[in-house]
Amino acid sequence: MYLIVAILGLLLGSFLNVIVLRFDDLKTIFLTRSHCIHCKKEIKWYDLVPFFSYIALFGKCRFCKKEISIQYPLVEVGTAIILCLLFWQFGLTLAFFAYGLIFLILIVIFVYDILHLLIPDALVWLCIGIWAIYLIISYFFGLTPLFMILNSLYGALALGGFLALLVIISKEKWMGAGDIKLGAILGAMVFWPQVLVSTFLAFTIGAIVGLFLIAIKKKKLQGKVPFAPFLILGTLIALIWAEPILVWYLGGVL
Repeated sequence: MYLIVAILGLLLGSFLNVIVLRFDDLKTIFLTRSHCIHCKKEIKWYDLVPFFSYIALFGKCRFCKKEISIQYPLVEVGTAIILCLLFWQFGLTLAFFAYGLIFLILIVIFVYDILHLLIPDALVWLCIGIWAIYLIISYFFGLTPLFMILNSLYGALALGGFLALLVIISKEKWMGAGDIKLGAILGAMVFWPQVLVSTFLAFTIGAIVGLFLIAIKKKKLQGKVPFAPFLILGTLIALIWAEPILVWYLGGVL
C-alpha cells in the first residue's frame, strides 16, 4: 500500500508542477502539451515519468541540454512523502482522503508563494470548503465528536487570530493578509492545542531559514521571505508528531 501511495504521490506531484507553472492561465493545462521552457520543443511521454525521467536525463532537456528546474523532482518526491506520512498516520480512512486532498492544494500554495510571494485566495477558500465538508460528513457518521469540531474552530481562531494581530500591528510589513486565512485553515486542521506546536515550529523554522538566507547573502534583513511554506511545514510536522513533541518539551520543562 505504501508503494501504491508513493507512486500515486509522484504522479500527482507531476500534475501539481503543471498547475503551479500554469496557474495564471489554467486552461492551458488541458490545451497545451508539456514542452521545454527554454527551447519550446514538445516533451515526449517517456521523458515525463515523474522523478525518474529527471534522473535519466541528468536534470537537462533532451534537446537543448539546458537545466530542468529542480522544483519538478522536489515537488514530485515531496508529494509522495507527504501522502505516505498521511497514510501512516490515518490509514485508508476518510481523514486520509480529506487531509490528502487539502495537502495537494497546500503544496501548490507552498511552491507558488516561494515563486511569487503570493498566496492564491481561491486555493485557500477551496481548502476551507473541503475541510468544512469533511467535518460535516465525519460528524454525521459519528467519526468526529462535537468537542473535536469545537477544537478545530479554536485552532482556526488561535492561529488565524494571532497572524491577524501581527498583520495589523505591522501594517502588513511582517506578513500579508493572505496568511490570515491560510493560518485559520491550518489551525483548524491540527486542532487545539496542537496548533501551539505548529505555530511554534512555523516561526522557528522560518527564523532559522531566514537567518541562513541572510548569512549566505540571498536575502537582506529587510527582504521579504514567503511565510506560507513555513506555516504548511509546521502544520504537517504537528499533524504527525505533535503529541511526542509536546511530551518531550513538557518533560524537559517539568
